Amino acid sequence: MTDRELDAAGVTDPALREAYHHCRALNARHGRTYFLATRLLPVERRPAVHALYGFARWADDIVDALGTGAGTARRDAELSALRRELDRGLRDGGSGEPVVRAVADTAHRYGIDHGHFTDFMTAMRSDLVVTDYADYAALRRYMHGSAAVIGLQMLPVLGTVVPRETAAPHAAALGVAFQLTNFLRDVGEDLDRGRVYLPADLLAAHGAHRALLRWCRDTGRRDRRVTSALKEFGALTRGVYREAAPGLAMLDPVSRPCIRAAFVLYGSILDAVARDGWSVLHRRAVVPRRRRAVVAADGLARVAAGFRGGRVSSGRRRLPLSLRGHAVPWERQSPTWREARPALIAGALERARARPSGNWYVVGASRAVRDDRPLARTVAGREVVLWRDAAGRPVAGPGICPHLGAPLGDGRVRCGTLVCRWHGLALDGGSFAGWEPFPAYDDGVLVWVRLDAAGGEPPLDAPVVPRRPARGRALTAVHTAVGVCEPEDVVANRLDPWHGAWLHPYSFVDLTVTGTPDGADGGEDGFTVDVSFKVAGRLVVPVRAVFTAPEPRTVVMHITEGEGAGSVVESHATPLGSDDRGRPRTAVVEAVVAASGRPGFALARGAAPLLRPLVRAVAGRLWRDDLAYAERRWSLRSTGRFPG
Repeated sequence: MTDRELDAAGVTDPALREAYHHCRALNARHGRTYFLATRLLPVERRPAVHALYGFARWADDIVDALGTGAGTARRDAELSALRRELDRGLRDGGSGEPVVRAVADTAHRYGIDHGHFTDFMTAMRSDLVVTDYADYAALRRYMHGSAAVIGLQMLPVLGTVVPRETAAPHAAALGVAFQLTNFLRDVGEDLDRGRVYLPADLLAAHGAHRALLRWCRDTGRRDRRVTSALKEFGALTRGVYREAAPGLAMLDPVSRPCIRAAFVLYGSILDAVARDGWSVLHRRAVVPRRRRAVVAADGLARVAAGFRGGRVSSGRRRLPLSLRGHAVPWERQSPTWREARPALIAGALERARARPSGNWYVVGASRAVRDDRPLARTVAGREVVLWRDAAGRPVAGPGICPHLGAPLGDGRVRCGTLVCRWHGLALDGGSFAGWEPFPAYDDGVLVWVRLDAAGGEPPLDAPVVPRRPARGRALTAVHTAVGVCEPEDVVANRLDPWHGAWLHPYSFVDLTVTGTPDGADGGEDGFTVDVSFKVAGRLVVPVRAVFTAPEPRTVVMHITEGEGAGSVVESHATPLGSDDRGRPRTAVVEAVVAASGRPGFALARGAAPLLRPLVRAVAGRLWRDDLAYAERRWSLRSTGRFPG
């Protein structure tokens, strides 16, 4: 949990803050869908949601995660102890258990009915002795305590625009819908725990039964009777979603994007189960990361759309979209080959190659270099390993152990020291037995390594880092792709902006190069481009961008006018070495550093972990085409056939 969330919630006591942090960690680790949706809530309400989830998770873990080594008596004793601690916490407002301390504080702050917690604990206890349900009515009685009350606990935190009792049935139904979804997804796992949540009469109606489920699970085979029963259970679950749906509009508007995202994501689990052929007895259905990112982006758009009036400067459109007035088909756009003069591109490329790099090479994203395990890469034909020392600083050096040549990338990092897996040789980042460290640099977005033997230039103390928005107000994402080419082919591609709307019509339209470099000393050696980014149909976001090459292996696109002015997209070309056929391989490490003055952008930054996969997916699609360009250029150059 971030301090910003706790500050906004008015949580000041250090022990209580630590308790909420603990609950957030539980949510992040176990409730991926729920955690994602929670990021769309106002910051001051998130701690309460994490506390409620953390408590429910803890109780559920007592029932399930004590495992086969813990009998019913032990688990019953654990639940009884939790129940006593909860009663004491709700009564006195404190507890020695962090999760109970946080949930008791949440219940007090929001006036949550203590009876909901009593019903929940009763349902958890029943899981110790009840292993199946005769019919759907019996299952719904159980789910009142295990799921419906979760929705009712949440309701005071989310807020409503109608009397709470009006929204309550829909909130309860949503909790039930989510749990039914989990039951369907986890049929196999629950069966292994000795439980079947599919009602016995529903199974019997299709000629299925518990023993048949066990047979399918054990043999890995499918049975049409089981599939038919699962389909009916899925249809029943969708019916409960329909019961819950009217409640979304009854919530406080600031809470709706969060719950709508959860509603859509849990519904997507049902879609994933169906798409996977109802094979829940054999594997777990998963919502694709791109789908999760799209839902998160939609939620953020809805949050941002909630900003109104004086919070947005006058004269500025509430949404950064324009409607193309004269859209033309791809084949009818103006040809750009005359303007894309080979000599102009070659001149810009040569000037870029003449600029100093100081022998610095981009290795990857800063977040990829960790303090618990090393990052191994090949750069310019050299094995390189990076990790973080005890102070969090990056350390780099050869990836070959000086003892017997073990790959140091397979080692472990303990207290800032890299330990080789073969014989335990420990490296603290200093010189040892012929192993010499490389200079490393972390700019907050990317991590660099200096290889003087490979670069052959006069070394610089630090790499040439492009001008960027301040990290505190930017959203960053890093994508890496690899192609068969040399760095100059990647740079040449980026110094040819004229190909954009032709090669990437799915992303760029109405592209015009309005300024080109003349090579004169003192001038900005860049290409100025007016272009519109496609959103959907005729909806576009128009911007002006300038492409420059500050060093031999980097091209930077600066957004200078329009939405996101000040944002940058950096394309770094890092030589890797040759493949098994002797062809050069180059990694493109693209860093997107986005900023915006719009009020809703702060929410986007808060949900950065959810949006990064979407940003990387967009970059990945563009670089599939751009690497094809770069690879074709190298292929022709290397055989003397390149016309440019």
